Amino acid sequence: MSSEWFGRRAFLRLCSACAACLTSTTTRPVRAAPPQNARAALKIRPHAVAIQMKPYAWVDEGIDSALDNLQQKGAVNTVWAYTYDYSEARMTREGSIPLPDHGKPGSPEFVGGAFYDYDPKFFRDTVLKDFRSPDYGKFNVITEVAPKAKARGMDFFAWDYNNAVPLMNRNIPNYSRVTEIDVYGRRTTSPCFNHPDYRAHLSGKIESLLIGYPSLVDGIAWGCERMGPLQNMIGGTWSTAGISCFCEHCRAKARGREISVVRAQQGYRRLDQLFRAASRDERPVDGYFVTFWRTLLEYPEILSWENLWTDSYHEVRSELYGIGKSIAPEKPFGFHIMQNMSFSPFYQAEEDYSRTKDYTDYLKLATYNNAAGPRMASYLDRLSATIFHDARPQDFLPFYYKIMNYTEGPYDQLHTSGLSADYVARETRRAIAGVGGQVKIWPGIDIDVPTRRTDKRTTPDDVRKSVRAAVGAGADGVVLSREYVEMWLANLSAAGETLRELWSRG
Repeated sequence: MSSEWFGRRAFLRLCSACAACLTSTTTRPVRAAPPQNARAALKIRPHAVAIQMKPYAWVDEGIDSALDNLQQKGAVNTVWAYTYDYSEARMTREGSIPLPDHGKPGSPEFVGGAFYDYDPKFFRDTVLKDFRSPDYGKFNVITEVAPKAKARGMDFFAWDYNNAVPLMNRNIPNYSRVTEIDVYGRRTTSPCFNHPDYRAHLSGKIESLLIGYPSLVDGIAWGCERMGPLQNMIGGTWSTAGISCFCEHCRAKARGREISVVRAQQGYRRLDQLFRAASRDERPVDGYFVTFWRTLLEYPEILSWENLWTDSYHEVRSELYGIGKSIAPEKPFGFHIMQNMSFSPFYQAEEDYSRTKDYTDYLKLATYNNAAGPRMASYLDRLSATIFHDARPQDFLPFYYKIMNYTEGPYDQLHTSGLSADYVARETRRAIAGVGGQVKIWPGIDIDVPTRRTDKRTTPDDVRKSVRAAVGAGADGVVLSREYVEMWLANLSAAGETLRELWSRG
């Protein structure tokens, strides 16, 4: 083990400790500033065309064959290869998400984990040490794919995807020790961002990728679709189980901010009672929204606890970015922004681009406009089931469109029409304005993002319109989304043809 690695590790931990002390006496966490030369030294493509690649895509189709499709059909120059994954959803011919015209039907047997070999030294400070995936004969996606991609002039990014998946609780030893605790004292299946062992696990992965594979990994793409306790209660597809977290680490952080743990618990339990009553249509005397707002006024600790969770999430991402920049300042390090950012005015207030820009080189936006129709309808349904249970989605949709700055169709057509390419353009422009031009914006282009068979499905013309909308709005690059394994080749080709046409002009 090199003394250089230990020096960096000790320095980073000292910075984290200092930040924790400062955070305990302030209302906002102190974010560690990235090295001054981080962005000056950055090597990032001006017209990046990235695509997310599941580990089994390489195994099923062959690395060279898959790379041929990416380059020739999709004009891809940046591979986002899953290096950590617990959410494999293999498709079958007759499944709810049909297998497209490439790939193989999948098996339900899957363990998940890291799809690369790592040195245990990077995980000496965490109980989460054993997570190497045994799938596909311990396939190492970095050593197998990166050399072939780079030989073709393509960049290889490690796609470090950290959604909370119940499978992790079963397959990672000691995982249950780092999970959140809900307002009723029950363990959930979601890890706590304030647990030191989980933080060490996350930082160890970044170190193991950038130090362990310095000549093969060209950049980091980091993703996690999580929300705080209030956001989870309001709902949407991205909710995780539990009104949390109230573990010892979150309680200690709250006390440092002079937030009453007891009153926060009382407030969240009161809200839980209100939303349970809504599920039974037991309307309070003054209605659901008035009662919701009155509860916030009576228990301001509800919002304080939500803010604590969100600050912790920003803190973790900032810390990981700082680690990445201290190791390889020239390598791009960026974040996936989940689609709820464009649906929920409440989540939008928390995932603030003007804040996130301080610790990223690029942002990938989940602007999947075809799937956005069903997803938006689902979110509106949840609002109608909770804080707006006094009304139907049809009743408040015009107001919702105005506050979100959208011009889209009626509620009863969202599932079958999706959202327009204008949605992609508006979200791209909003992100560019939010970061003030300081970081790159790469919208996600919807290419067969899964929906029900009766919902809107992608066509080549849809893809062309979305690509033109993103580029026309000023996007620096795009990420063909969600996964290559879901895409029909005609739709992938439509993206590549349009991108070549647009970006060949200069």
